[in-house]
Amino acid sequence: MERQQFNLYTRIKSWFRTDSPVFTTRISLVLTIFISLFGITLGIVEDSLAVKTNGIISALDILNSFLFVNAVNMSVRNPDYIFNYGYGKYESISILGSSLLLLLVLGYTSIEAISNLGKTNVADSNYFILMIFSSISFLLMRIVYRIQKHSSKKFGMPILEYDANLWKYDSFIELFVLLNLIIGLGLQILEFRYIGLMIDSGVAILLTLFALVVPLKGSKDALNQLLDRTIPDEVQLKFLSVITKNHTNICEFKAIHTRQSGKDIFIELDIILPFDESMEYKDTLEKKIAKEIIDINSNAVPRVYAKACEGKCLDKEKRNCPIHKFRNLNG
Repeated sequence: MERQQFNLYTRIKSWFRTDSPVFTTRISLVLTIFISLFGITLGIVEDSLAVKTNGIISALDILNSFLFVNAVNMSVRNPDYIFNYGYGKYESISILGSSLLLLLVLGYTSIEAISNLGKTNVADSNYFILMIFSSISFLLMRIVYRIQKHSSKKFGMPILEYDANLWKYDSFIELFVLLNLIIGLGLQILEFRYIGLMIDSGVAILLTLFALVVPLKGSKDALNQLLDRTIPDEVQLKFLSVITKNHTNICEFKAIHTRQSGKDIFIELDIILPFDESMEYKDTLEKKIAKEIIDINSNAVPRVYAKACEGKCLDKEKRNCPIHKFRNLNG
């Protein structure tokens, strides 16, 4: 029982570890849920399509936040010891998912806006409550944007910067909502509530279109990122030329594995070195080959794996290693 309580306490405590990148993504998730729930509720109660639509857009960001929490949590628990795609897959899923869902929201918002045209008796809205909520939401969005921007630099995680940019665009949307509410309040005071409702409906459609700009622009690259492609033979031969340049430094070339994901070209090279070479030599050669690959293509993401040979070149204490023979001839 005490062990279970301790585990529960440890788990709760881990949620509030400010030195962990997961902490900021959890803040992002909690605030997204808060803004979406209150936005949708107030939009329905006070008959503001712009506020309701903004709440729905925030609700879609919950999906992004869950993906980001999972991505960052995985990177903390399982560092990148294995060659993989990093965070690109999570960002791509987020972009494509947002694009599809926002298109559905645009359809819903357009139908709601058209239905508002037929309203005859339009009740007054409590614009003060809506404006207070919108102002608080805007401030929270700017705060989270700065937190995520700082965290991305502190922890060196690009996905946190991507989340920060989402919060920045959301804050712009919230600012448009706030300006719309100020105009709506003025029209309501002047007893032009119906005109205010029409403007509110138009703003709701514009907000959805604005929210679509970022994911739609990145949808093509996101799809390419998710769909791996083989690279042309001539490009592979260029990478293999690096091995040819370094043939006097390695015992054997074992294999090359390449795949293209978006603009990135992932390359894995397996080479064999003399069994008695130092770790310093191994590390230096791996870095040298990786740099030469990047010089050929700046989008290359190389990994060079050097292994020791089995030492079969030793024959009665006589060294028949071709690399050592070459060095002796040129020494």
